[in-house]
Amino acid sequence: MRGERAAPGGDFAALLSLPPEKLRRHPRMLYVRRAGEAPARALGYAHGGGSQNYDDLAFRYESACPEQPYVTVETLAGLAEQERRRERLRPPDDLAELAAQHDYLTHRRLVPPDGRSRYGIERGLLYVMAEHDGEVLGRFPLGLPSRTLDALAEPADLRPQPADSVRPHVADSLWLPLDELIQGGRFPEMREVASRLAVGVPSGHHHVFVSHRWLSTAHPDPEGVQARIVAWHLFAALCEAVRVARRRGLHTPRRVARVLNAPVGAAGSALVESLLVGVLRTALDQAALDALAQEVDRVEADAIDQGAAHARDDAGLSRLHGLLGQLPGLRPLLARIRLWYDYSCVPQAPRTPEEDLRFRRTLRTLPLLQCAGRTLVVLDDVADYLGRAWCSLEAATALVNTVSGRPDVLPATESARRRNPVADADVLERLVLDRQLVIWRGLLDTEVFRLQSRDACLRRLGLSMADPADLPHIYDSMLSVAVPPGRRSRHSLVTGVFPLPAMGGGDILIPSPDYAGNLPVDSEPRTRTIGSLDWWGALDLRSFAPEGHGDGRAPDTPSYWHLPARPDRRPVCHVAVVAECEGEAVLISSWVRRRCEELENLLRVRVGSGSWTSVDPVPVGHRVDGRLGVRCVDADVWVLVGKSGPVANEVGQALCKLLGEARVPAVTVSLDRYAENVSQIVGDVAPGEPPCPVLTGWEKVPGHPAGLLYMHLYRHLLQPEAPVE
Repeated sequence: MRGERAAPGGDFAALLSLPPEKLRRHPRMLYVRRAGEAPARALGYAHGGGSQNYDDLAFRYESACPEQPYVTVETLAGLAEQERRRERLRPPDDLAELAAQHDYLTHRRLVPPDGRSRYGIERGLLYVMAEHDGEVLGRFPLGLPSRTLDALAEPADLRPQPADSVRPHVADSLWLPLDELIQGGRFPEMREVASRLAVGVPSGHHHVFVSHRWLSTAHPDPEGVQARIVAWHLFAALCEAVRVARRRGLHTPRRVARVLNAPVGAAGSALVESLLVGVLRTALDQAALDALAQEVDRVEADAIDQGAAHARDDAGLSRLHGLLGQLPGLRPLLARIRLWYDYSCVPQAPRTPEEDLRFRRTLRTLPLLQCAGRTLVVLDDVADYLGRAWCSLEAATALVNTVSGRPDVLPATESARRRNPVADADVLERLVLDRQLVIWRGLLDTEVFRLQSRDACLRRLGLSMADPADLPHIYDSMLSVAVPPGRRSRHSLVTGVFPLPAMGGGDILIPSPDYAGNLPVDSEPRTRTIGSLDWWGALDLRSFAPEGHGDGRAPDTPSYWHLPARPDRRPVCHVAVVAECEGEAVLISSWVRRRCEELENLLRVRVGSGSWTSVDPVPVGHRVDGRLGVRCVDADVWVLVGKSGPVANEVGQALCKLLGEARVPAVTVSLDRYAENVSQIVGDVAPGEPPCPVLTGWEKVPGHPAGLLYMHLYRHLLQPEAPVE
């Protein structure tokens, strides 16, 4: 079976009908005759199940791709499959808890191993893994002293909540003080506590936006479970902030290893650090902190930590009331923690005309309310949470638009609490970021290609809402947080055109087959800022129709295009767009063609041609091309356009390396920055990679009809008939 190809007709149809877990082990999916067959089979299987749900398509595509030791893209369907597998293999609770301690108790090296490796961070541990197979080579706790980690760290406090900038826009917002919640033991309806709600977002307070599922149509928290776990969680975090402040110093900043993007040494969670910076430093001096720390020390740590673990059983928060009796110095700080919980802070139906006016005004400022503080996700069912339109929007807003950049995740069920809460936060963040990829494809299909209605878009995204009247607001809000950050995956489908620089005399420069696309971790500058170009509108679907495509037509932007020759002696420029999917590539390229004069005036060049390359980790949206071709480009200057800095994209980085070795001036434009986003490449962007070879006697190479997986791109770009494993 090793070299056999699937026969057409029924045999291939039978292969596509296999479930994902059997498909992964099927011999024909372990070997493909040509590189182009891998994406063809993956796409065939993705669309062979009959479902048009974007998430299902992404899961089936990933299931049919070759196995990789690293996580590629998380989907809700994949999460459900993992959960079913865990339930079948779940050991007894005490054995599972013992197994969870393995990584903390295992032997550790004193220093990270030498050689090329990958790393990951989870549950406060730094994992160093082998490059080729993902084997864990070492584990290092971030909270313990380490010469290696300390050398990478520098002072970097968590940024305080942006109360000053947000305050004018949410001056009449209503918040529930934490001590009011503890006093009542439940989340009250707004009308019950309207006179006791806090107004606005003053400095020196900690504001929490609570994102949660409604557990019934009449009341979001009928048994008070969410109220109890939120109160205990914030109380325990405040106590931990006191401990961290005493251990590290009230005004001593935490230390962060920038390369790892992780705190090193004495530090708390992001919530703990936010309470330390925003509340303790404002309300306490060193003497008051010492007295409060002694007060907290007199209470056993287990009474706080175990109380939070058993919050579900603390009816009416009576246990927490008793504990606060031993902490009189802590009680005033609880009033500085304010919660935004929809049931308690906006009028519920039926509403008076005045209440309806407040309700609509609050809807318009919801993103600002999240920006004012940290988002706390009460998580009991991940799939159902992200399947609700409001919850999905709130989670995306927390990751994209807020200062904190990551929600605090609070497991709300017994099974969720058995797993480490930090791991749940990691899972939710990965799911939300990867869901952004899928949502972006749905919005592009709707707004750029005009293939479906807004209602159909949300249905295909699996997003439900209790009130259909919420659709316009939710959809418009999704457009404002739609653009996902760059995502790397070896399963990404590469389509469009891969441009190669001409060397003269019929020679071209090609990427090395062994090119891996890893950015160097040192701080040596390889780009030089040369200007600014406000081209964020190239990614803004809200401005797409006003820019000239409001007539219902999709833009006609091929993967390679020319502009008519002009009597102009300026250097000729080629614009290479590197995008995350074909819809994004068309969106950006359409903008570039309409606004190329701005680029020409800034760089003093003449745009002669352009191309786009799509590197799509979840190819579930409409594809206008679906193929991958190679073009030889003869231009005086190249401009690479993309988001998150084109050099950070693996294909963009490879193009920059090609141009650097070809001695062709290269400029990058980062679309997701408003200023100082035009840079010139001045150094080798990948100094550890092999040099690019020269191809003599250039002839047109047959393209790849279904594209190439990124894992096969450089080795098989010019060898379409070469076998791969």
